[in-house]
Amino acid sequence: MGKEQSKLVYLRNEQLETIHPDWPGNPILGDTFQYISKANSFKPSMLKVLRWAVTPNPYRSKKKAALKEWSLPVVTLDQLPNLQEDAIIWLGHATFLIQINGIRMITDPVFYKLPRIKRYTEDPILLEKLLNIDFILLSHDHRDHCDKKSLQKLFQFNRPAVLTSLKMKSVIGSWLGEDAEIQEAGWYQRYNLFSDKIRITYLPSRHWCRRGVSDLNLRLWGSFMIETPETVIYFGSDSGYGAHFKQIGNVFPKIDYALLGIGSYRPAYMMKESHTNPKEAKKAFQDLGAKRLIPMHYGTYDLSNEPMNEPYLWIQQLFAKEQEKLALLHPGDVLRV
Repeated sequence: MGKEQSKLVYLRNEQLETIHPDWPGNPILGDTFQYISKANSFKPSMLKVLRWAVTPNPYRSKKKAALKEWSLPVVTLDQLPNLQEDAIIWLGHATFLIQINGIRMITDPVFYKLPRIKRYTEDPILLEKLLNIDFILLSHDHRDHCDKKSLQKLFQFNRPAVLTSLKMKSVIGSWLGEDAEIQEAGWYQRYNLFSDKIRITYLPSRHWCRRGVSDLNLRLWGSFMIETPETVIYFGSDSGYGAHFKQIGNVFPKIDYALLGIGSYRPAYMMKESHTNPKEAKKAFQDLGAKRLIPMHYGTYDLSNEPMNEPYLWIQQLFAKEQEKLALLHPGDVLRV
């Protein structure tokens, strides 16, 4: 590796507005995005993967029972609400349909099974009925958030702009064709939407990127803030717990809804760095200063050691005395906002 490649530089999209006055961009060394502090730095470890693979799962019997006795209820939707109705609809895992101020968008669209991983919930609506999509919000490159078949299916019936992270065009550009509008942002950068009805900003998360063997952190990972004059929605995507939640809450002090992951957290030595369990998600929700929590990232795919129903039950226990702050959606539920 040459000297030029090994020098730490700060990268952002110079065509986009950076909303944080002290933010120089995301640090990148050679081709690899770096973590911004020692406090949030970590590296996915093959030793941990091997440990996980050879260690018996202490929740094995509970997982089997949950898979046999429990499934996440799915509400069938015949059609989407009228575009004039502001709504949030969970479609499963990290996929939400959000329509606000007459604008319709989808987060991290994944509608099918993953490689060697079964999907446990049906799509609540026929994909052919997902029409008039203005934006796709694509947080990072992991296969349970970024799926070629799902993106191409949406592009059969729509011509949305894809709002995503730095370097993601190298993954999705060839899937969607030369005419696809793809905006890549660094953290604290606002996309060019050419509309006074809505603002969307790309923000930090504590996670990582990889699709193959040798491409660790070649693309950036992050989260999104969606703002209109009336409503503010935070889509957290994948993240471990960290100081960034409070920092984001300081920059955006009036968040109405926080969409946060509550699954894929056991074993902690493997998952804690990059996902929040329900207790950590509640803490993140409090740090953000949001009014209501909408849980996600559970019940659709079996990605970790905890029983499939554990996040669903645990989050309800945590909010038992403040149920008004929890919007526990099932796939297909329409939450009017």
